[in-house]
Amino acid sequence: MTREKAQASTSILTLVAAARVVVGATMILVPTRIFSPGSGTETLLMRTIGIRDVVIGSGACAAWARNDESELQRWATVGLLSDGADFVTGLRSRPLVGSTSALIATLSPVPFVAAGILGLTRRFRKL
Repeated sequence: MTREKAQASTSILTLVAAARVVVGATMILVPTRIFSPGSGTETLLMRTIGIRDVVIGSGACAAWARNDESELQRWATVGLLSDGADFVTGLRSRPLVGSTSALIATLSPVPFVAAGILGLTRRFRKL
């Protein structure tokens, strides 16, 4: 892999990590910015998702700050697995939450999944 591709991949993964921290912090501190809760249980669940995202994003940011490419890749992989699981769960959620909420749940992780795949696959592509 060329140095430019490695830097582009690192940039994408770092942006995903930083975005994950920001979105996660928003979910924790002001969940109503993301959705209108119907109950305290929904607010609690939103905050726990936020905690997960802050932890994963912070781990990736710390790896980037240490210039540890393999550790950044590990955290990015964990984030991608988490987002992929969220996507699949959203696909299966219609009977539980209805069509509109299921669509939101399914599409919400898509930008993170796409960016994670792009960032990780660029590391493995040859010239």
